[in-house]
Amino acid sequence: MKFPPASRLTLSMLCAGVLLQGCFTGARPTLLSPTTSPTVEDQSVQAVIDVLVSETTLTFTVGYRVLTKFGNLSSDAAFAHHPDFGNSISIGDVRFIYAPDGTSSTCSTTTGECKPGIDESRVSDRQLVSTIFQSSAIERILQDTRVAVGMGTSTTSSISDQPTTCTAIPVVDSNAATQKKTYCAFDNLGVLASLETADLSISAISVTLDAQADQFAG
Repeated sequence: MKFPPASRLTLSMLCAGVLLQGCFTGARPTLLSPTTSPTVEDQSVQAVIDVLVSETTLTFTVGYRVLTKFGNLSSDAAFAHHPDFGNSISIGDVRFIYAPDGTSSTCSTTTGECKPGIDESRVSDRQLVSTIFQSSAIERILQDTRVAVGMGTSTTSSISDQPTTCTAIPVVDSNAATQKKTYCAFDNLGVLASLETADLSISAISVTLDAQADQFAG
């Protein structure tokens, strides 16, 4: 269950220096993620990464509320997966579609216009990319483990009856204060459930085990 152009590569093959961009290529109809789990010493962090690289046979839609803290921009977002249609990520009125045949497109849900390829600049003002719900979240987690001042703290919870695995990673902020960055992933879906960092707050607000064909169009 993940985006097509990406899942054949490991995180070590990400484009150099690009922390928040999805630079994977390939033709498998899965979310942009590595096929093997990156390994870290922190088992709390490893548990979340393992979920984010996992696959599912479920059809589902997750609705999100996103706050870009720099600028205080609020966005509605959604991630939908269907084995016949691929994956659809909507952020505001921009929709990114990754089809099972390896093609992708960027669409406007307002005008219905679609263009080939993934145009991440359409949501860059919100500090987001289309891969934020998996591979970009993994990259953020890995970066935080490199600067962490302690081990992550593990917790579990559920959203809309879907269980999640979480970690809170202690890091030092620009004021020399220790803060925790938190990441949660849906155990059965293999996508982000929530994220809380200095620049972003992402929270899943709904989960349905369904996805419609019109979610994979402009």
